[in-house]
Amino acid sequence: MLGNGGTVMRLIAYKNIMQESFPFTIQIKDHTTLNSPIHAHEYFQICYVQKGSCIHHLRGKTVVLVKGDLFSIPPMYEHKLETLPGHDIEIVHIDFLPTLMDRHMADLFDMDSFIDFAFIQPFVQLNDTLLPKLNVSYARQRIIEELINEMLEEFAYKSAGYELIIKSGLQKLLVLAGREFLNYTEKAEEHRIIHLHRDHLEQALSYIEQHYTDNLKLQDVAAKAAMSPSYFTSIFKLIKGMTFIDYVNEIRLNEAVRLLKGHPELSIERIAELSGFNHVTHFYRMFKRKLGIPPAQFRRN
Repeated sequence: MLGNGGTVMRLIAYKNIMQESFPFTIQIKDHTTLNSPIHAHEYFQICYVQKGSCIHHLRGKTVVLVKGDLFSIPPMYEHKLETLPGHDIEIVHIDFLPTLMDRHMADLFDMDSFIDFAFIQPFVQLNDTLLPKLNVSYARQRIIEELINEMLEEFAYKSAGYELIIKSGLQKLLVLAGREFLNYTEKAEEHRIIHLHRDHLEQALSYIEQHYTDNLKLQDVAAKAAMSPSYFTSIFKLIKGMTFIDYVNEIRLNEAVRLLKGHPELSIERIAELSGFNHVTHFYRMFKRKLGIPPAQFRRN
């Protein structure tokens, strides 16, 4: 896979490091295991520096990380961690799929502060006032390290009910991260930058819902979110729980169902057109796949 600038980038699949039944891993990396080539992953990652310092390379930029730094790496986001000569480092990697959190993840997506920390924060341009990391207050460091230690122990021993304890700890960690980031961005300029990027994402989602009858193209919608198509694809699936194409088809099929119920005077071909389907055969296929019966039979019933 090619990263920004045309360099070859390694893509790590979630199946390579976690179980399908419980998509979560947690580990501590030090100077012997930290260095890696530039890469991205299919899963979501939270990192916390609990000792020492290291270098984080991301999208052509470089950031020095120190103890207490917390940062998120969304799926498909290319980056690389590198040790600093003569410096110790211990950095916790928490890897998971959002499906692990079930309905709790949907609650987190309703929190603006979590959306900012998880998705917008790594995407904001590096500058002197806003870096793609968050240095946690001392009081919160202790709480976060206690949560991490509990998750490490539960994941290592896997005693009865360990999944519930890990889910609970991860949810609390994410909420705390969102709160810390919200406090960090209270200053006017930082808040303006974050708001701008979040507004772009929300505008893209609204654009889909308002223009589903148009010939929507992924690259055009991603551009409205100020994101690359691959990054937008990953973020979209995490937020909506389905791919961009599936979501557009879902909206179109819901509109077709509404028209079939309320407008008997319209032909099925016309309903397909009004719902945003360019080809009737595609409409028939998608409708039957979703509802189990053809549109004509649905109308008769």
